[in-house]
Amino acid sequence: MRGLLTYELMDDCEGWSVNQKAGLDVSAPDGEGHRFEWSQATWEAKDGSSYRYFIKDSQDGSTGNQRRGELVYPKAGADGRLTTELPSKGETDIPPVLLPVQHTLELIDRAGAGETVFLAQIFDATVDEKPVEISAGFGPSEANGKTKAEDFAPLKGVASRHIDFAFFVRNLPDGTPDFEQSIQLFDNGVVSRVNFEFGGLPVLGTLRKLEMLEPQTCN
Repeated sequence: MRGLLTYELMDDCEGWSVNQKAGLDVSAPDGEGHRFEWSQATWEAKDGSSYRYFIKDSQDGSTGNQRRGELVYPKAGADGRLTTELPSKGETDIPPVLLPVQHTLELIDRAGAGETVFLAQIFDATVDEKPVEISAGFGPSEANGKTKAEDFAPLKGVASRHIDFAFFVRNLPDGTPDFEQSIQLFDNGVVSRVNFEFGGLPVLGTLRKLEMLEPQTCN
């Protein structure tokens, strides 16, 4: 198995634009190969008032699942309204949750404050069109996060820590998570390593290229 994951985060003053793309080439035991691809484009308001997304995946060039929608919160602390276009048109209420970039910022803040566990409800539409409960367990802060930080200037002198995630989607009776993931997260938001399972196979991703985008001028 081999693949490539790209992640682009841009600050556009009022919110964050995120573009993710991934491709995995998997060889079956019989030697037959398959290509899996997925992408996610989102925009998240900094005040947590709205979240737009378009997510799609494919296998061997054939388009699979697609999700498109927008979540809007009329005011802080109130239920939000999710309007979907794909896979079907509809509307539903979503309770107050953290959005993806908000969640990352909370992880950094809480880990920096010395917390060891952080439990949160987030909505990103990647698993289902409903909130997902995520438990995060923080490891100790590390100087370079077991990464060749000298190869990436923006990581020099920046603390990082290992984080284990457990994702609870179906609320299984025995309390086990639906899936798990671990990352090495730097305090500037950069992830240098990620571990997860794909189709029962372990996947390890390591940082190979890092580019810091020029900030936009905001009024």
